[in-house]
Amino acid sequence: MILIDNLSVCYRNELALDCVSAKIESGELLAVVGPNGAGKSTLLKAIMNQLKPSDGAIFLGQHSLKDIAYLPQSSQIDKQFPITVREFVAAGAWRRLSFWRAFSHQENSKMYQALETVGLLGMEERQISALSGGQFQRMLFARMLVQDADVLLLDEPFNAIDVQTIEDLMQVIRSCQQAGKTVVAVIHDLALVQRYFPQVMLVATKMIAKGEANEVLASANLIAAGYQHLAQNSMEQPLNKSQAA
Repeated sequence: MILIDNLSVCYRNELALDCVSAKIESGELLAVVGPNGAGKSTLLKAIMNQLKPSDGAIFLGQHSLKDIAYLPQSSQIDKQFPITVREFVAAGAWRRLSFWRAFSHQENSKMYQALETVGLLGMEERQISALSGGQFQRMLFARMLVQDADVLLLDEPFNAIDVQTIEDLMQVIRSCQQAGKTVVAVIHDLALVQRYFPQVMLVATKMIAKGEANEVLASANLIAAGYQHLAQNSMEQPLNKSQAA
């Protein structure tokens, strides 16, 4: 269990999270949603200890930071850096192996299995700059799989990619969760959340609600989060993709 206790975080001199408390149970498949600037990405970075709380704390329970894999937004990565897909994905094992240990046959097998799982087998020697948006996202997932962490934090993993890639990568996420991993994903598309995520945390700087998706995405909570234009299309009448975006 990850315990978020009265967490406040400032980001770029602005209060991004204000007195947020929540419990993330082991094995949860949880979507973190909220309007732009609601503090969703800040929450993940705080869990990863990349941002320090101004108040409150996060307790990782039996986990340490080594047990957590973080998948950043693709826009945060230099796509022109001269590195191959294989080298990029292999970097997922660095925390486990360090820079000085050679890859064993077992580690190579993990890497190629991850590439096969995300549909990139055969593209391992391609430069990352030559990948499409969907292929780049698949590569990020492969590196995350190589990390083999117990907790997966994903920051907008489906932003600006095609429908087929979303479907394929959601299957990867489901498989991870079914294997006992805890998955926390910042998701922009509420229709996608309704389709795939049983648990939802709704934030708008403050905590609005956390729990079952159909309860959290009810009209009153959407209004409280600033989603007035979506409130009448809450879980009682499922949102279509254009409305939720």
